[in-house]
Amino acid sequence: MAPRLRLLLALLPAACASAEEREAAAFQAAIASSRASLAALALGTPVPALPASSQMPPQSGAAQFLGTGPEAVRHRLGEPSLRRAEGQAEIWLYVGNGCALDLVLYPGEGGLRVGHAAARASGTESVTEADCLRDLAAAARPHYTPAMISQRQPPVRR
Repeated sequence: MAPRLRLLLALLPAACASAEEREAAAFQAAIASSRASLAALALGTPVPALPASSQMPPQSGAAQFLGTGPEAVRHRLGEPSLRRAEGQAEIWLYVGNGCALDLVLYPGEGGLRVGHAAARASGTESVTEADCLRDLAAAARPHYTPAMISQRQPPVRR
């Protein structure tokens, strides 16, 4: 065998081992992070207090929901596509065209409050948080037809 080929064959297992080690370390970090999140939910960790709204700059992303209660979220976005309990918290998922909004509501003063909010693209197209939230809010608004206005019927939710 040529010396170069021998060297290549000798180094190949070392390269594979380091890739496997990196993958194992990333997997262990993900497990540790998940365990920490689950431990916080099991302990009923309260949502940290947010500064008064007058001290906070206006938000156009998912962060605008932090600290709000379920009624305020429903008023803006309607009912979530999916809702499930995780310990004392609730996970709400809103799904739109090409994006999704994840909200985690934790027990706090006066009931549940949004402690985590993240908007994300759910397809292959790039979608900004602001565009995602605008689409979700538009889908939640009642849509009136001329016949409804003339007959004063309740709005239809799409």
